[in-house]
Amino acid sequence: MRQRVKIAHALVNDPELIVLDEPLTRGATRLARTTIMNVIKQLGAMGRTVLVSSHILHEIERITEQIVILHRGRVLALGNSHSIREMLDQHPHKIVLDCENPRKLANSMIQLEEVTGISFVNPNKLLIETKHLGEVHKKLPQLIVDSGQLVTGIDNPDDDLQSILMYLTGGSL
Repeated sequence: MRQRVKIAHALVNDPELIVLDEPLTRGATRLARTTIMNVIKQLGAMGRTVLVSSHILHEIERITEQIVILHRGRVLALGNSHSIREMLDQHPHKIVLDCENPRKLANSMIQLEEVTGISFVNPNKLLIETKHLGEVHKKLPQLIVDSGQLVTGIDNPDDDLQSILMYLTGGSL
């Protein structure tokens, strides 16, 4: 409730720039966080500039696509999370496939020149590493069909803001 009151107070004079420091605190209920995120999105849609400082990165991703990553007073990255991740070529992208027989599917995947590594996460998960995520995703559907494997899930576990921050800071926060 305090966060909502502070945001309401900040909006009284209809400012062009709104700066919110940790508005999505862990102490807030899920409903309160959702309400605050909706207000922030609406402010952006109204043409306001909203600067949000937060450590709750998965919720920041839900609010906006434009991210500025600051670390120890320096700007490390600017843009949307996918374009920032694409710039990190020294770190392979990961694709995790949930499937019946990962070994059989791995035989097809290893043939792709864009694939730099393959490992098995568990008996039903195949982890593919690549520096050409878009190219692998283009070829993936046909490879899955050709392999005859039932794939029940595809995930890019390192294509989120938390992973990007860890890559950019070398794991030191």
